[in-house]
Amino acid sequence: MSSLVELITLITTQAPVAATGAVLGKPSCSQCGYDLTNATSSACCPECGRPLVEVLVREGQIQMRKASKRYQSTRRVCGLPLVSIALGPDAAGRMGHAKGYFAIGDTATGVFAFGGFARGLVAFGGMSIGGVTFGGLSLGTFAAFGGLAVAVIGSAVGGFAAGVVACGGGAFGLVAQGGFAAGYVARGGSSYGVHTWPMGSTAPTPVALEAFNQFAWLIGPSGPNPALRYGVAWTGAIAVLVITLALVPIFFAREHRDLVAEELQRPSMNRDRL
Repeated sequence: MSSLVELITLITTQAPVAATGAVLGKPSCSQCGYDLTNATSSACCPECGRPLVEVLVREGQIQMRKASKRYQSTRRVCGLPLVSIALGPDAAGRMGHAKGYFAIGDTATGVFAFGGFARGLVAFGGMSIGGVTFGGLSLGTFAAFGGLAVAVIGSAVGGFAAGVVACGGGAFGLVAQGGFAAGYVARGGSSYGVHTWPMGSTAPTPVALEAFNQFAWLIGPSGPNPALRYGVAWTGAIAVLVITLALVPIFFAREHRDLVAEELQRPSMNRDRL
């Protein structure tokens, strides 16, 4: 223990000299900003209590520690905090996991989720999973948009897309459109399927054109060439869903009540009688 105190004394003394001869900057706590000059009585920051070996930095030193943020609003919607933010590591080094109606975090779970890994009815992230998803890797139920997009029962748009309706550089689905398209109905640069409309072809066969027209509500009306199209009706339905979910808190957000705390703060009638 004495050796540790000696080490702390050495690194917190005013203006120590580095091995290169340069004067080192004033020591402080990276967690709370407390001035640690001559703080030799303990191995922890006197202000926030964090171990000095974890939080001690010097003036002018580039701090590599990732900033952290934790926040939860008191208003709730359907039992969830209206806004939840969890970014960066906590005191134990665990990355943030936000859970709320609007969740923002390293990992985010909510109705609207934004994060490196996002799960929600509407999810935005490096990897996103949910109803309507946007991300590098996007796995959606109704719609997915991203570098690699997969939709279970809806439409997928991305560099690689797979879904009931798929549109992208490589597209695989019941209806597929893209540079490489494979599906029951397919159109694009290279198209493979039962009914195809390859690039360079002025018009598909009458049977294929009829098949495309059957899916016009999803992919839009067929034009004079096999251009990639996306149905206005389906796009509008997705937009209405997202907007409706975003407006829900306006009507249903309520201040969270802690009934136990309220009861403890309420004057006791029994005590008054005594």
